[in-house]
Amino acid sequence: MTMLPIALKSFHIKNYRGIIDTRIDNIPDNTQWIFLTGENGFGKTSVLQAVANWNKMKSFMAKVDILMTIEFRENKYPKPNQILGYGSTRLRISAGSAIEVMDKYSSTESLFSNEALLVNIEENFKDWKINYPKGYEQLENIFKTLIPRLDKIEVKVDEKSKRNKIEYYELDEEGQPLDKSVELNELASGYKNILGMIGDMINRLTREAVPEDLSSLEGIVLIDEFELHLHPKYQKLFVEKLTELFPKIQFIVSTHSPIPLLGAPQNSVIINVSRTKEEGIKAALLDIDFSVLTPNTILSSPIFGFQDLVPESKSNDKMIRTEDTFAELKFNDQLKKDINTFLTKERQEELLKLIKTS
Repeated sequence: MTMLPIALKSFHIKNYRGIIDTRIDNIPDNTQWIFLTGENGFGKTSVLQAVANWNKMKSFMAKVDILMTIEFRENKYPKPNQILGYGSTRLRISAGSAIEVMDKYSSTESLFSNEALLVNIEENFKDWKINYPKGYEQLENIFKTLIPRLDKIEVKVDEKSKRNKIEYYELDEEGQPLDKSVELNELASGYKNILGMIGDMINRLTREAVPEDLSSLEGIVLIDEFELHLHPKYQKLFVEKLTELFPKIQFIVSTHSPIPLLGAPQNSVIINVSRTKEEGIKAALLDIDFSVLTPNTILSSPIFGFQDLVPESKSNDKMIRTEDTFAELKFNDQLKKDINTFLTKERQEELLKLIKTS
């Protein structure tokens, strides 16, 4: 297991965006994923914004009556561009240059404003294709890993403008390449979301220097509503692949879905966020081993507190199916059908006689 060079260890926040006084201590060493759960309006975004603003709050603490104590592992403090934040609007990708976007919008601006633009990774593809082929190959492999339906990314010359453009080639559900390519604005929102956010992340973490291996990037990435635009398969896969591709980055994310937790590594924790009129926003570290829980159990646990899991459409004359998977349900249905076919009335009578005489 790779030791995280920068990691959140604890925080104590007072008088900030609905937080009266809350603290979390002793987040285990090498925790790569921290999941914030809680209902809408309970303050998950406020906690993320507080962590994003830790350095600014420290500077202006006396002026705005905010106490912000955030401890990092071994007191190794991140540089300003090593904490990145992404809000719920992640499809606004800039057409401008990376330097222009990074100068105009801070690395956490997206957490605070829906108007913030993300750095466009396509500039890297165009530049690295010629000047840094190894980097281009790494970028393509990263996005092909994060988007399994992505076959390849090509840099081509637009005949009209004579400028380079990026074309994306996708795979069908059987893994066969589709003939027609698409451009970034034609991609599905889920794919565009991944390209925009991770592209921005890579740009900002390589602004000072591009490492030979992008898996060596270090930082803390905050993501609000992590599962946004993603199919349940991708919600799980996205966590798995980010863990694999960026082992030195700590991810702190809010979520309303149990599915991302299924892809989380063992060194992960859950912080539940609640809110009352008297105490304001409160954060609590949950002592729950979710690695052995199914989605239904995670939903009905204190992680999400969702108790009524019975569909409203269920009629009174039907039983709730409790199989763990749909494949198991279909097997049981077929087994019941086979038994009913085999057990004719005569065989049922024979079976009853055997039971009585045994």
